Amino acid sequence: MRVLDEETMNRVAEYNIRYQRENGRSPSFRNVMHALGLGSLATVQRYVKALERRGSLELEKDGSIQPLPALLSGESTIVPLVGEIACGEPNYGVENIEESFALPKALFGDGDLFMLRTFGNSMTDAGINKGDLIVLRRQDTADDGEIVVALVDGNTTLKRLYHRDGKIVLHPENKRMKDIIVDECAVQGVLVGCIKTFG
Repeated sequence: MRVLDEETMNRVAEYNIRYQRENGRSPSFRNVMHALGLGSLATVQRYVKALERRGSLELEKDGSIQPLPALLSGESTIVPLVGEIACGEPNYGVENIEESFALPKALFGDGDLFMLRTFGNSMTDAGINKGDLIVLRRQDTADDGEIVVALVDGNTTLKRLYHRDGKIVLHPENKRMKDIIVDECAVQGVLVGCIKTFG
């Protein structure tokens, strides 16, 4: 299965918001496919399903995209930026908050969210680059294939998590880098979005 690109994920979410505001209803999968130049309806479905898992949108039983109350009300949530992913274990104390951002619930969902600034290039093939701000939901479990902040031997890393043969595989989305295979690690958060930075 091809890796979902975070930049495209954001574009799909933003298009859904814009379309709902302009038309008073949700776009069809075909609307999304044509507007964003995606290759097939199956590709659109993969991104929409991923956004649903993140809590950024909902799907009705017939498969149509369900408007979110948070979108219609313009609700936002305050999310703290607590450091860089390569600088050790995130500390969630107030004294370690660099700044806070009001993020739309329609894009990033709700829950116990925090942000980190990325450092390094291990996730570039997933569209996450050095200096981007990643938004994570604080939780200590993750499903296979989710991108997580994991604590391994006192160091944090941002990787895609898999369970294989009784081991934990932390997979970098960079073909030049190798998997990290460990017996155990502590999941500290699961990725729900990426805010691109330029310059």
